[in-house]
Parts: sequence; structure tokens; C-alpha cells
Amino acid sequence: MLKVGRLADYGILILHHLGRVRPARLSMDTLAELTHVPLPTVRKLMRLLAEADLVVSKRGPLGGYELTRSPQQISLADAITAIEGRPALTACASDRGHCELAGHCELAGRWPGVNALILQVLERTSLQDLGAGGSLHVPPPLLREPLCPDLPGRK
Repeated sequence: MLKVGRLADYGILILHHLGRVRPARLSMDTLAELTHVPLPTVRKLMRLLAEADLVVSKRGPLGGYELTRSPQQISLADAITAIEGRPALTACASDRGHCELAGHCELAGRWPGVNALILQVLERTSLQDLGAGGSLHVPPPLLREPLCPDLPGRK
């Protein structure tokens, strides 16, 4: 099954909430309450998101966490990479993975292209796109322009 891991899912949810209250800041306790993510997990995620420069913390009475950029400037790829590393469908499409069959597999050279298409969608979909009103059935990048205009059948 192809899926975003639980931590990345929770991290995107936290970033979404920070984007909704921007420019206000939220404490870890408040984020845990709003998202229903356990506080120890929120702590872990905030550390990872801060290391990736997606959030910053401020101390003091009006302190808490805030986004370092606008929700439009933070992509799903940014968020997933901060928590799980660069998204990869298979070991042969991964920057750090290695597959025992790579030298003998007829498909090893094909997966990176598929992975690149999915990565483009994640890079072109922002937190703002994800939080857009209404029901979004097709990711905004696919609505705006084709990812691979050179593919057969595309004009």
C-alpha cells in the first residue's frame, strides 16, 4: 500500500493548524488539544519540523510555535521530507535505499520516473491548497497543468 506515514500525516495536520492561526502562535499543549495528537508525539514532530526550518518557536507570554513561511510556500513534499525523508515509492527510487535485485531487475530504472511524478504533485501541493474550502477531489497541481506534457496522448 502506498501511504504517507502516521508521523508525517500528524505533522501535516499540525502545520495546517499553524497555518490557520497565522500569525498567531500555538503552544505544544494547544496543538495537542486541537489535533488530538498525543503531546509526546507533538513534541517529537515539532523538533523535526523546527530542524527542517518549517516552524520556529518563540518564548514568552505570547510565545509558541509558528510557521516560518506562509502556508502557500510550504509544500506537502517539504513536510513529508522533514519527518520521513524524501518520499520514495520503492527502494530503487530512494536516495538512501538499496534493493538486492537492482542489478537484475527490469523495472529498477522505471520506478524513479513514477516516483518523480508523485513527488511533483507533492511539491506543487501547498498547505494552503490542502486547506482550501470545499471538497478537493483532484490535487491542485493536476487541475492547473499537466505534469508531463510530453507523454503520448497529451496535447
